[in-house]
Amino acid sequence: MEKKLDFFYIGDSYGGNQDWCLDHMMQLGGCAAITACDSALYFALHHGKTSLYKGDLEKPDQDEYLYFTEEMKEYLHPRWCGIDKPEIYVEGFTRFLEDKGEKVTMTVLPGTADEREAEERIMEQIEKDLPVPILILNHENPAMEDYVWHWFLLIGYRYEGKNALSEEGRFQVQTLTYSEAKWVDFRSLWNTGREEKGGIILYSL
Repeated sequence: MEKKLDFFYIGDSYGGNQDWCLDHMMQLGGCAAITACDSALYFALHHGKTSLYKGDLEKPDQDEYLYFTEEMKEYLHPRWCGIDKPEIYVEGFTRFLEDKGEKVTMTVLPGTADEREAEERIMEQIEKDLPVPILILNHENPAMEDYVWHWFLLIGYRYEGKNALSEEGRFQVQTLTYSEAKWVDFRSLWNTGREEKGGIILYSL
């Protein structure tokens, strides 16, 4: 079983890219803002919330997207410790949406939640055609170093067999960050081995 969102391109790039940002601090710590930008642009493209993005929706380009990141920076600006709690993301992105006259409900599933509950929620979101923002803080697995202290999106899931939530099932998620999509074993990603946890954001339109 496999399900992926029909995600967008900006020029030849798959989604936005933090490295493009005009502000050096955004290049270093703008991952939450980029995650919100990509979410908002996806809502505009696939859910009719066109007031969220001023640029060309038929063919998004990098220059327009960069101006968008500067706008989102006012709501989710880089800070010394980063956007290190899901609640900070919810507060900042909610203010942006309200200023645009849109309402999107956001619920936090903390990183302390059971992995099977998280898998179930992710599948529900993807089936509703919604991306899933995720925050990973420290991680004991060196293979997950690209996701340490980082916000990014989950845009797909897949598993083998009849039941994704069985002990035998290998549940994978498709991550999207820095314009690159990868399939990752979710349980390895979610179980960081560290006490301090991030979490995922569940959108409701």
